[in-house]
Formats: sequence, structure tokens, C-alpha cells
Amino acid sequence: MKAHLKSGFSMIVAAIAAVGCVAQPPLVTQCSPTLSGDRHAGPALVGHEYGPQTTPIPLNSVQFSDAATSRSLAVQNLFAKRTAGDTIAVSARFVSCADADLAVRVRTSFLTADESPAEPVSAWRTVYLHPHLTGSYAENSTSRDVANYLIEIMPE
Repeated sequence: MKAHLKSGFSMIVAAIAAVGCVAQPPLVTQCSPTLSGDRHAGPALVGHEYGPQTTPIPLNSVQFSDAATSRSLAVQNLFAKRTAGDTIAVSARFVSCADADLAVRVRTSFLTADESPAEPVSAWRTVYLHPHLTGSYAENSTSRDVANYLIEIMPE
């Protein structure tokens, strides 16, 4: 009888250990490419063979410098609010979609209602992210004439 209990106990321990090795928690982050058709339109100058022309650029959003960076980083949340001093505070929470540490440079342009600069563009700030974890960025305007903003991201 003792051998039977010992054998049954060993089987239960082995089953629990096997489940622990096989069952891996899923990654919390799931990244998918952004769709360019979902962006809001605004003017930007781009060079063409026959001179500069206006093409759409999203405002009140995040603009990536290249496709590789946009695939390695997801924008989880983007916020903008008026401060008590009637300036604008923007913040963004990013999620790394990369399997290695990631560093990106981020800056903000604050624009007036006619999309001209309300103030000089902010300094580049580096945001460091570990694989599949989050990082944050925040910037405050100094001008009260801000109607729009554009956050730009490029690789470090």
C-alpha cells in the first residue's frame, strides 16, 4: 500500500512539473502595423521633380521617421490637455514590439490654428524601452497659441 501511495504521489508531482514547463504566460503586448489610411490630413512640403507640393501629414498624432521604427514601437496612448496656465501638455505611452532593448528619440512641434509653429520645436529626448515593455514621453508647450501638435519619433 505504501508503494502504491508513493507511486501515485510521484505521478502527481511529475504532472504538475510538466504543466509548469509547458504552460507559458502569453505576452501582454501584441503589435500590428499601423494603417496609413487611418491618419488625419494636414499639409507638409515634400520635394518632387517639378518642385514642392503639399501632401497630407497627420496632426495631433505621432509621426515615425521610418517603417522599421514604426514596426518596433506601438503607440498605446496619446494624450493632450490644457494646463492651468493655458498651455498644452502632451504625453504618449509607447510599447516595444522588439525582442531586444530599444531606444528612440522623440520631439514635439506645437502649431497654431493655421499650422504655423507656435514656438520652436522641442529638443530631442531619448526614450528607452525593454523588450515588450512600456516607456513614456511628455512635453509641455510654452505658448498659449497652440491648436495642434505633432510628435516625431526616430531611431537613436
